[in-house]
Amino acid sequence: MEFTIARRVRRRGAGMLCAAAVIAAGTAAWLISGKGHSAAGPLVAAGAAALCAGRGLWEVRRARRPFRLCVDAFGLTLHDAELSWEQIESVALRYTSAGDSESAPPKPHLTVWLAPGAKLPREPDRTWDGRVRHTLLDTDDLDQSLGQLTAALAEHGGARFETAPRAVRLPTPVTVAGPEHRVPGGDHVFRTPGPPLALLLTSLVLALGATAPYAAAAAGHTDVVPLVLLGPLVPVAALGWVGTFHCLSRRRRPPRLTVGPGGIAFRDYGKAEVHFSWPEVAALTIGPRAGSTDPRPWLIVWPLPGAALPAQTLHLTDGHLACPLAPLPTLPGGPAALPTIRTFAGERFTPAGRERF
Repeated sequence: MEFTIARRVRRRGAGMLCAAAVIAAGTAAWLISGKGHSAAGPLVAAGAAALCAGRGLWEVRRARRPFRLCVDAFGLTLHDAELSWEQIESVALRYTSAGDSESAPPKPHLTVWLAPGAKLPREPDRTWDGRVRHTLLDTDDLDQSLGQLTAALAEHGGARFETAPRAVRLPTPVTVAGPEHRVPGGDHVFRTPGPPLALLLTSLVLALGATAPYAAAAAGHTDVVPLVLLGPLVPVAALGWVGTFHCLSRRRRPPRLTVGPGGIAFRDYGKAEVHFSWPEVAALTIGPRAGSTDPRPWLIVWPLPGAALPAQTLHLTDGHLACPLAPLPTLPGGPAALPTIRTFAGERFTPAGRERF
């Protein structure tokens, strides 16, 4: 499959040039109107316009440079080199950042590690593991989607296509069908039991009992409870109502884990459900959450690049993104859910990762 960058890069460059023109025109109109009495504003605007124009010209020139990327049964064909799969030790789509809870992570970079003896007429990346690595391109430049590149690498790269850190899972062809469609039965749903009904009723009785004197006082019946006691009843009523709504919300939408032929899904308290279809899952592991002091083991999904990522905190390990679902002790179903996960996930499930990750 052929991949190109000219259209997207050219559009980005044209957008930067248009932004520079708009800033320059706005600055000129502001100066002509006589409202600009300070030199600071025009200088800042001129600097911004120059930066946008410079970046736009650079993008337009880059779109005109030679570029080629073809992923097929032979290997990777570039405009300046050809690499057969035998010359490639591994290939990956590596992320440089996991983003944050408010922004999606940036697109990954296409990266190759050469087999011993293979050469590429480009400067290698700086690495500290002794492996020769080259970054070929930023996939944000591609006219085609990241999913199309992932599918091409999975189809032709086989086990050379790294989709998770090697410490988590050894390279395995992601196109090998798992057992999810051969398992009898439908979805298995695990739920965390909500607060007991007795706690809900106790909170409701407490809330109503502490609120009733206020209703009586508002109606003029001050003989029910002395006014001096209304003040201390405020925290009692607040506690009762907060407890009531807390119990209702927990009983109405308890944490839920769904595992079945369609994939794996998890919903936590007060959050939207996170769902991954099995073709989007590179690996499932159990281990500590990276960058956290929480020692508990977590159920972690390693999605393939191009999968729809949830709006929650992701973590980055060795260039690969991971989505921690929940700590194993609080996971709906707990350890009892692991056999079901293993049955549907097949070779994607690597519990040994908890010892190495």
